[in-house]
Amino acid sequence: MLSLLTALVVDDEEKAVILLKKLLSDTNQFSEIRSATSCITASHEMKSFDPDLIFLDINMPGMNGIQFLKNLLQQKVRSEIIFVTAFDQYALEAIRNHAFGYLLKPVSRKELADCIVHFREHRRSDEEASRIQKLIAELKGQHRLRISTRSGYYFIDPNDILFCEADGNYTRIELGDRNYLCTLQLGVLKTLLPAQSFVRTGRSLIINYNKIRNVDKKAHLINFEKGALVLPLKVSRSQLKDLETGMAHESIPQ
Repeated sequence: MLSLLTALVVDDEEKAVILLKKLLSDTNQFSEIRSATSCITASHEMKSFDPDLIFLDINMPGMNGIQFLKNLLQQKVRSEIIFVTAFDQYALEAIRNHAFGYLLKPVSRKELADCIVHFREHRRSDEEASRIQKLIAELKGQHRLRISTRSGYYFIDPNDILFCEADGNYTRIELGDRNYLCTLQLGVLKTLLPAQSFVRTGRSLIINYNKIRNVDKKAHLINFEKGALVLPLKVSRSQLKDLETGMAHESIPQ
């Protein structure tokens, strides 16, 4: 049975919002569908909502859809973006800005259904790759991970990782003296890492707390240590709280 999805519809035209929400609801594939009439209200909505898909109009007053997408990428938001617009000249810029999909108004049921199928296949391929890799590692007793990049792949020891940070649709793996841009999403990568050493803090960061030298709560800094190298990482107050909660959960002395 397919798991239900969540969605956020962002469009300044009320009729367009009502129509798209109806089309999404008719698919019977969504447990929750929220809406916003501007990118500003959408930003506020996402403080308490982490949708799988954002259906985003482009030509809106104030902040437009392209600008909103750029902000989401900077914030490492993991929701996939589907642009929904009557202006197909935006398609190229949408692709350049890493939108997952693109639908022209008026949205057809078939194109919408195809887009949802494409999203599920994309998600399933990441999950299956994660499960297969984890199973092979357990069967062979391997301690190294095969990390795929856009140019090839590397083998690394998880114990060498300081932290992993979401970077658009990829994940940057920091080893201190070098880093790799991995093609796996952060959540998938987390399933491959030893649970006893790695804590996820917020949406965008996984931390190897065995590599932490010290934490400066006042400055919101985590200092990682690898040999003679000390690497500082600026984090938010909520990420520090997640770190402490995760460490306490694993019964790690603080």
